[in-house]
Amino acid sequence: MNLNFNSTQLMNENFSDGDYSGHNNGGMMNNNHHSGLNDIRSQIEDRIFELEKIDYNKDGITSIVVCNGKMAMTTRANYIIRLDLADSLPYEIKMNSEIYKIFCDPTGNHMVICMTNEEIHYLHSSSRKPKQLKIKVDLIESIAWDPAGDKNNVQTILIGTNKGKIFETVVSGVEKGYFEYLGGNAPILKLLHTFEDGEAVMGMSLERVQNKNFLMVSTPTRLYHLIAQVGAYEQLFDRYHITFEIVPEEGIPNEACGQLKFFSKSHISLPQSYGWLLSSGMRYGDLIYGAQNPGDKFATPPSMLYFKQDNQDDQMIANNNSSNNNTPKGGNSGSNTPNHYQQLQSFQPALPPIPPVSFALSQFHFLLVYEDRFIALSKLNYQIVYEQDFRGRGTRLHSIAIDNTERTIWLCGDNALYELKITDEDRDAWKLYMEKGQFDMALAFAKEPFLAEKRDRIWQTQAEHYFKEERYELSATFFGKTHKVFEEITLKFINVGQRDALKTYLLQKLINLSRGQETQKTIICTWLIEIFISKLNTLRDPSNKEKYNKVNSEFRQFLENFKDTLIIIKDITFNIISSHGAIEELLFYANLIEDYERVISYHIQHQQYEKALSILTTLDKPQQQQQQSQQPQQRNNRLGITSNVQQPEPDELYYKFCPILFHFIPYQTCEAWIQTKGGFLDPKKLIPSLMRYDHSKTPPGQPNQAIRYLQYCVNKQGNTDRPVHNYLLSLYVKQEEDGPLSDFLNDGVHFDLKYALRLCMREKKLKACVYIYSSMELYEEAVDLALLVDIDLAKENADKVRDTDEELCKKLWLRIAEHQVKKDGNIKEAMEFLKACSLLKIEDILPFFPNFTVIDDFKEEICKSLEDYNSYIDELKTAMDDATKSAQQIRKDIQNLRNKYGHVRGDQKCDICNYPVLTKRFYLFSCQHVFHSDCLITQLMKHLSPMQKQRIRELEMSIGHNHIDLLGGAQNNNQNPVISNISSILGNISGGGQVQAGDENENVSQEELDRNELDRMVGKECLYCGDIMIRSIEQPFIGFDEIETLESWEI
Repeated sequence: MNLNFNSTQLMNENFSDGDYSGHNNGGMMNNNHHSGLNDIRSQIEDRIFELEKIDYNKDGITSIVVCNGKMAMTTRANYIIRLDLADSLPYEIKMNSEIYKIFCDPTGNHMVICMTNEEIHYLHSSSRKPKQLKIKVDLIESIAWDPAGDKNNVQTILIGTNKGKIFETVVSGVEKGYFEYLGGNAPILKLLHTFEDGEAVMGMSLERVQNKNFLMVSTPTRLYHLIAQVGAYEQLFDRYHITFEIVPEEGIPNEACGQLKFFSKSHISLPQSYGWLLSSGMRYGDLIYGAQNPGDKFATPPSMLYFKQDNQDDQMIANNNSSNNNTPKGGNSGSNTPNHYQQLQSFQPALPPIPPVSFALSQFHFLLVYEDRFIALSKLNYQIVYEQDFRGRGTRLHSIAIDNTERTIWLCGDNALYELKITDEDRDAWKLYMEKGQFDMALAFAKEPFLAEKRDRIWQTQAEHYFKEERYELSATFFGKTHKVFEEITLKFINVGQRDALKTYLLQKLINLSRGQETQKTIICTWLIEIFISKLNTLRDPSNKEKYNKVNSEFRQFLENFKDTLIIIKDITFNIISSHGAIEELLFYANLIEDYERVISYHIQHQQYEKALSILTTLDKPQQQQQQSQQPQQRNNRLGITSNVQQPEPDELYYKFCPILFHFIPYQTCEAWIQTKGGFLDPKKLIPSLMRYDHSKTPPGQPNQAIRYLQYCVNKQGNTDRPVHNYLLSLYVKQEEDGPLSDFLNDGVHFDLKYALRLCMREKKLKACVYIYSSMELYEEAVDLALLVDIDLAKENADKVRDTDEELCKKLWLRIAEHQVKKDGNIKEAMEFLKACSLLKIEDILPFFPNFTVIDDFKEEICKSLEDYNSYIDELKTAMDDATKSAQQIRKDIQNLRNKYGHVRGDQKCDICNYPVLTKRFYLFSCQHVFHSDCLITQLMKHLSPMQKQRIRELEMSIGHNHIDLLGGAQNNNQNPVISNISSILGNISGGGQVQAGDENENVSQEELDRNELDRMVGKECLYCGDIMIRSIEQPFIGFDEIETLESWEI
């Protein structure tokens, strides 16, 4: 709170902050696990309650109210002191008569001032001058504010007086009127109800929930619960629906008796609990707003806190008035709290024998104000948590106020003002709820620090509590959540013969074990399996069917929940289950961990082939599983058990069991193969199953299932595996009909031809042999064999080589013609051969006819053949003439090329080195680029292959040696070297000159040959205009051989 007052912490030698650690723990066992918990108090230095005195000197303060950060105080001098705590600028208002009480709405904007002369004044927060209202009632003891009222303007209020009357009126902050009702100009004051006993209405609270009004009214001896639908407030006081509690006066009454106070977590939330101050004590309870009807109560059964009287022992007693052990809302309704939790007695310093002059409620404490002391009393164990003695301080306390908006608490005396600060009020609530047996609430309020230790302590206490009540199942559940010694708990249940509770404890313990505790998990799982199976064995009698089904369901649920742990010890699990003969459970567990190999083996052993096949058909092989099929994984636990958790792949199970299944149920097995998802089966690996199949044992008219499956693989799946095709071929060969075999051979060759030829020869399938010979490109053998079967088949095979080998094709056709002519000597059929094969001529087949044959039948063919020869001779003559003309034209073009030349200026420079071109040997291109020979060669070497580079170097060396010899001869003749060089260059341009000596003639000739070859390689294309320049686009500016040079320049 932003107060500019100087505040000082109130110190007292007798300061006490309620140490809960000394309370009775309800028989809870100590445990080393909680050693850190015992030091919580020493680690938390902040006190729960702390009083700070506000340095504000004002004598004669009589009352205080604080709402929404706005404070108002009254004094004996009839002043009203108002201040906004946010800016702390107080201002005083002088009243003309004695002030009785003041009231503020929750927003702090509306204030009603009641005077002892029964005058009523109204003050709005925007005004500094109160207005006297033109109505008069008795002394106002309490006011209830409309929850839906306007915080700035109109506000409906209910007024409770000292004579038991309740009025309704309206207050307003507008200038034109302070009491206006529905737009009227005259103030309205409506009497709603008068209580028969005439007791003062000391407290009221009005809430609106679910379109209902809930009004609680208190007098010194009665507490009323009033409910009505939203509307006129008169409905609340229907005499048939008035519900109240009555408590006779037993103690010493004072002016505060009958006060009604509430606790809510915030200013926008509904009140959660109430406190009703009586002369003999305080009645309190929790509030429940909801579906109640008029005439119902909206509070839990109340509890009574008695103040010590002179005739009582020196102790404070808290007694629950409800005879049926009702638990306040929020408690643990299912715990059946024992007697020592229902009545708590604590020999702490007792409360004063008289009621407090004022009080307030916090979440867990009663805040009691006496004239000479302030006491904070725990709601949970009724012990004094904080007590501050004000005797000898020159001040008399008289009131306490709570601001629900700003969450501040103010304590007021006649000449002092204090702020009560509450820090971490709920830090010990978990322990107190635990001691009361409200374990759910204890867990809800357990928090850091040491949250885990607190929860463990609560669960231990709860478990011990249920164990003493012989509710062993519940006890086992909570023991399983604790860190108490495992052996100790198991022995507790074994000693009392509670194996079911032991099972529950082990299950809960297994749930709480962390991922890294594999050893403990496997041991507990093994023990649980033994317990479950033993229990099932005792319940196998038909009379225990219901119990058996329940335990069996629990066992299966256990196997499902802890499958990952059980798979580590699957062999042990199988051994335990099988040792008790629990076949159904064994199969369930095998299916659960996907050990289908064991399940299928069981069904096959019992000749349940269709069941075994149905399990196979449910398997699929995901892509990820296929990728990992070659990498089996193993898991090791701390017991040294190594289990291969990688189950066999589905396809492996097919390959293992299908030989048996295909033998006994071939049709169903074949259908299963065809229907497999994704087609993950490899037909090659199913061949052993197919080989065990005996079609002769199948009913007549049923197709061969082996052929059926292989046809599906070849035709539907496009299988090209040679073993598959070989085996299918072997099955076709054994069939009586040749059609399927012929179709298969014509679809493509994916089988072993030699193997197929051997099978077909053995089974006398000659047509198939012809096709196989043809596939092997043994056309002569194919034609020879075809002539024994079908002449058309022979012709078909002869034509297969027409485009690739005409000579062989002609040879084969001659063989067919010879066979046909010699077979029946039919000349007309022989003539048809000439039409069918253009390669054959009449002269080719004439030798096959007898010597004395009349030529009338093929006279036309002979004449046609002679005419074809004449045409062919004429074509040859024409071709020869055309060749002669082409040769003459080529000679002419060559002669013209020799006379082609180009012009070079005397001052023209090399396009590479920029020096005069005539100083060295050079190349002139048609694009007019000119280069020195050595410059061009140097640049060209960058673009040639290694072999081309080597050849150019060899030619240069050869030319260089010959040139040195020539220069030596020129020097011997005293010839000028420059003139000699120019002559050499000119000679090279014009084709060179002749030397006289015989040996030199050989050198010059070799040099010309080498130079001509060099010219062809170098002068093939221009360096700048040819393909070299185009290809250089893809080359980097800095070559790989220049990288080291470039790096040497780096700084």
